[in-house]
Amino acid sequence: MSDDYDTGYDHGYWQTPGHVVAAGIGLSFLDIVAVAMRFAARKSQRQPLKADDWLLVPATLLTLGIGVSMTYGVSKQALAYPYVIPPDAPEDILAAASEQISIEGAIQWAYTLLLPLALGCTKASFLFFYRRIFAVDRMGKTSMMLIGMIVFIGIWSLGFFLTFLFMCRLDFWALWTTARAIIDHCISDTNPNFSMAITDVITDAVILIIPIPLIWRLNLTLSKKIAVTAVFLFGAITVAASLTRLVLTAQILTVGYSDDVDPILLVTSFIYWGMVESGVAIFVACLPTLWIYSKGSSWTPLVKVARSFANSSISSLRLLTTRRSKESIRIDNSFDNQYIRKRSVSTPSDSRSVNVQKVQSNDINSSQQTYALKDIKVARE
Repeated sequence: MSDDYDTGYDHGYWQTPGHVVAAGIGLSFLDIVAVAMRFAARKSQRQPLKADDWLLVPATLLTLGIGVSMTYGVSKQALAYPYVIPPDAPEDILAAASEQISIEGAIQWAYTLLLPLALGCTKASFLFFYRRIFAVDRMGKTSMMLIGMIVFIGIWSLGFFLTFLFMCRLDFWALWTTARAIIDHCISDTNPNFSMAITDVITDAVILIIPIPLIWRLNLTLSKKIAVTAVFLFGAITVAASLTRLVLTAQILTVGYSDDVDPILLVTSFIYWGMVESGVAIFVACLPTLWIYSKGSSWTPLVKVARSFANSSISSLRLLTTRRSKESIRIDNSFDNQYIRKRSVSTPSDSRSVNVQKVQSNDINSSQQTYALKDIKVARE
């Protein structure tokens, strides 16, 4: 090992083997559990699985791929370990080839391909979730705005995926040979990586802000508006993660490849924070749905509102916003009530027959009376 290398910036815990493995395994496991619980929540609510749910499946698998590659890299000392200069290394250190640098190059390339797809699926999941809740009119302004954002995220994700896929044109071999081969045969990845990091933060911030004005337009009490807004503001965690990755990416790309920089620890930092952002984003995307599991907490009004939102039902939303502590009763009578009122204000002799008809109608239709209490209809026999 050589102690002459530096990362070009302060060393951090994210460059140690233990933390890299913990992030790769821990976040992958957390996302799998969160998505599984989200699906279970939908089933318990008897709600259909839609695009916002299904998109988290590929997002989780792609993030799992990053986690597995990180763990494998640490096991081969291709990540989180100092670069070992081969005994027969040429004078140009960047041209030195070894198994360590080859595995590191392959892992880095896989990471750059998986990350934009994982982040794109997660961002789209957020947007489809908003559309499920707020877009009552499928051709309205809110729906069209969300569709436009979804299309943009799709183009954003695919664009960066193709950029990193063909960054060496068709000379894919250069990506897992030496740093010199990458410099000679590939375009510089500084601008694409920096552009992705910046636009990632911007899109996360926009996705965080979108539901806030929509929530405050609803006919909810102030406490409920604050409670629901708090749930969606959990997305700020994702913004913080992407902003942290932007800062670290800027520092890493500023250093770049040079003779006095350890390439292994450099790439380790790069991959670690991408894994953190993707893993955290998937977990945060599941939080609004997972609130239904918080029974007996002090957030009961929040759970009720979130559940009503997840049902995507106008009738449920009206029931929640207009009912306080009283029971809401819906009586379904097939008898023409207007006809009864007209007859009741007619001659006194007619009122007797009207009363008889009214009693008969109530006897006939008593089995049709239903009551809505806590969104559950109870048939009255």
